[in-house]
Amino acid sequence: MKDILILDCGPSLSDVSKHYGTAPEWIMESLKDKGCNFTWVKPYDGEQFQPIDSDAWIITGSPRSVYEASDWMLDIEEGLRKMQISPKPVLGICFGHQLIAKSFGGEVELNPKGWELGAYPVQFTEVGKKSQLFSGMDDNAIVYESHQDSVTVLPENAVELARNNKGNQAFIIHDNFYGVQFHPEFSWEVMKMYVSVRSGTGVKVDDPSIPESTQGELVLFNFIELI
Repeated sequence: MKDILILDCGPSLSDVSKHYGTAPEWIMESLKDKGCNFTWVKPYDGEQFQPIDSDAWIITGSPRSVYEASDWMLDIEEGLRKMQISPKPVLGICFGHQLIAKSFGGEVELNPKGWELGAYPVQFTEVGKKSQLFSGMDDNAIVYESHQDSVTVLPENAVELARNNKGNQAFIIHDNFYGVQFHPEFSWEVMKMYVSVRSGTGVKVDDPSIPESTQGELVLFNFIELI
C-alpha cells in the first residue's frame, strides 16, 4: 500500500460541501482502487504533520492566499523544503501549486487577467507532453479551475509543463515536486456548483457553457503511478 499524506489547506465552499463533500474526500474517492492509505491532515486547523513519514504528499486548494503567509502556510513551506532531500513525489493543486512555487522562490499574485472560473483548455509544453503526470491527456484538454491568484514568476529551477491564456498551469521542480493550477479532483457537478456560487457573487465566467472535463482526473491516477 502507498501511504499518501493529504494536506488539507482549507474548507471547500460551504454550499458545495453540503452537497458533495470536500476536496480530500474527492481525492480519496478518485484513488480508492489504487492501493493507497490516506492520512488527512488540516494544518489550517492547527493539526501537525511529519514531512517524511509518508510515500507522497497531495496539497489541496484553499480559500486563502499564499501571500497571507499564515504560520500554518509557512510550516508547509518549511516541510516542502525539507522534502528536497527525499525523492518522494509531491502534488500541489491550485493553492498547493502556488505554495510550492512560493516555497522555492516563485511569485504568486492576484492574476491581472482576472478570475479563472469554470472549464478551460490547457496547452502542454514540449516537456509537459512527455511528462508521466499528463500521460493519456491531449493537448488542449479541458480542466476545471476556480482561482484568482496565479504563479506569475516560476521558481528559478522550475520547468513549465502547461499553460493557457490565463498563465501558468503546471510545473515541475527537482523531478518530484509537481504543481497544477487546475483541479483534477473536481467532478463536473462540483465545478458547475462552484460556478453557480461564485458567479452569483459577481465573478465573471469566461465560458458559461462549462464544457465537461474527461481527462483532468488522469493527473491523480498518473501521480500515484510516480510513487
